[in-house]
Amino acid sequence: MVDMEPFGEYCEFGGDRVYLLVALARAKENEGTTSNSAPAIRKVVEDGDELGRKAAELDHAARRFDERFRLYLTANARDALKATFELRRSMDDWLEGRIHGDEGVRAKFKRVDSEFLSTLQSDACRDETNFVFDLDDATAADRDALIDDLRSHTEVALTRETPNGYHVVTEPFDYNELATDIEYELKTDGMVFVSYLDG
Repeated sequence: MVDMEPFGEYCEFGGDRVYLLVALARAKENEGTTSNSAPAIRKVVEDGDELGRKAAELDHAARRFDERFRLYLTANARDALKATFELRRSMDDWLEGRIHGDEGVRAKFKRVDSEFLSTLQSDACRDETNFVFDLDDATAADRDALIDDLRSHTEVALTRETPNGYHVVTEPFDYNELATDIEYELKTDGMVFVSYLDG
């Protein structure tokens, strides 16, 4: 059972704000799986009460595969209404392409649900701009040092241990002003590690 309690406190739902839970089989953890063939399964979460149930659904769905999955949550809420309009614009483009003989778009109409999830996860549909500081090969002391450096610039909203280090999620700020000795990768629309789904 996946512990979703920390994310219930982190997520802010309301209006058209949703989050995506993503089960992702990473190629580097699954021998014989390539980045292009690695399965990914997404679920839309509309309110905090759904977090545990949707995580359980993804855990169940991942058992159909031989790969080992990681469960992630989008660090930024998504705007479902904006995604609906973005998808409608895309569908107009598909229709125009189809009228002009583009046979490749025919398949898109057969998987509109997955196209919507991809659109929802796109940068254009984020509803906030939280940052994910990804610390690989980092210790707890490294994490704490980065958090101390960040606190003079922004609020730290969430920290999570990952298989390789830590994710530190902050509210947006001018990250060019951040001075720290800790190595990190900054993701302006990233996902936060939740857990492995080991079936």
